[in-house]
Amino acid sequence: MQAVILTRSAEDIEKDRKLFEREGFGVVALPLIRTVPIDFEPIDENFDFVIFQSAKAVKYFFERAKLKGNEKIIVVGEAVKKAVESYGYSVYQIPEKYYAHEIKLLMEKEKRGTVLLPRSREGREELIEWLSDMGFTVYPLNVYTTEYVLYDREEFLKRLSMGEFVFFASPSAVRSFFANLPKPEGTKVLEEKKIVCIGKTTKDELVSLSGLSCFIPEKQSVESVVSLIKSLASSLQKETT
Repeated sequence: MQAVILTRSAEDIEKDRKLFEREGFGVVALPLIRTVPIDFEPIDENFDFVIFQSAKAVKYFFERAKLKGNEKIIVVGEAVKKAVESYGYSVYQIPEKYYAHEIKLLMEKEKRGTVLLPRSREGREELIEWLSDMGFTVYPLNVYTTEYVLYDREEFLKRLSMGEFVFFASPSAVRSFFANLPKPEGTKVLEEKKIVCIGKTTKDELVSLSGLSCFIPEKQSVESVVSLIKSLASSLQKETT
């Protein structure tokens, strides 16, 4: 049985596990990040737009705050859409592709106004800069932070030896990998694996830190990642027979 090393938070790995096991893969849990809520003060403002780029941002925002109900909610990805709807809100727009640049293209068609952006403290600044340059008033709101999970070196290497595939779902997980196993050793270990990144931003981080590339699924979803790895595993099997 071929195995996939999952590097998301422990909570997310358990959610994803059944998707991989259903397709006959073993799962090696190697949580590289954990998310921790930040105690924030809700901003008392009438927002025209609210943009959520992750389900975690949705969860940690609505655990401490509410929206007034007339905001246009824009989300990145079906999982984020479902998270918003679970709190009783409707989604106004979802870009076809799950990248910050797609939000920029979408917002170019909108009238200018105020934008609330609940996010990770470690979130990238480019969307804020783009929206500000376009004439929107942007209110970034840090609702959670992402921490690295650090391992004993031998334990880390042991878990890595147990899978043929490594799945990175965020740039933070890539950075945590190299915090646990710095170059050149970390790069050498990854060279022996089939690496799958959930999207371009995660791939760019991997290339930047290691020079290695990776496979990217057609859609930025775990379901699409499973389909890609299934295809890769089938190709590998043919090569060895």
